[in-house]
Amino acid sequence: MLSDEEMRRIEEEELAAARAGQEQEERARHQLALHAYREEVRAVLHPQKAPWWRPALWLLPLLAVLAGVLLLRPAPAGRDDTSGGIATSALLDRCREEVGARLGQPGLRFPDPREAAGQISANADGKRWDGWVATPGNSRTDFSCSFTVADQSVQVELIQEEKP
Repeated sequence: MLSDEEMRRIEEEELAAARAGQEQEERARHQLALHAYREEVRAVLHPQKAPWWRPALWLLPLLAVLAGVLLLRPAPAGRDDTSGGIATSALLDRCREEVGARLGQPGLRFPDPREAAGQISANADGKRWDGWVATPGNSRTDFSCSFTVADQSVQVELIQEEKP
């Protein structure tokens, strides 16, 4: 147990340390204020010509927002590539149905339409999707789905199956 004298001494030491910390913070704030005022006075006495690009700095946030809007906006829904005698969305639907029927498994996961669009090729005779499908067990099967304009048919060829 501490004596009254020891407790008073500890309290006085802590109080003195707190006061010293406050004084040090006040001195630091005062020095910062002095420095800031000196910079203001120097700027008035010795004006410097701003670089040619500085007035346009306010445009940077506007340009960033504009670029984001342009890059992230989805493709217009009304435009569906109809080269090869069939719309891309119709080819994707028909191929998904055919692949699903061939594999006979529920819960198949195909690539999203943007990725699938990059896997499609077209010519005057038809359109072809060289894609992949994942099963719920995470095995992946590559396939080739071809649409023929002459008879409006879809043919699917399962290429390979990759196990997880």
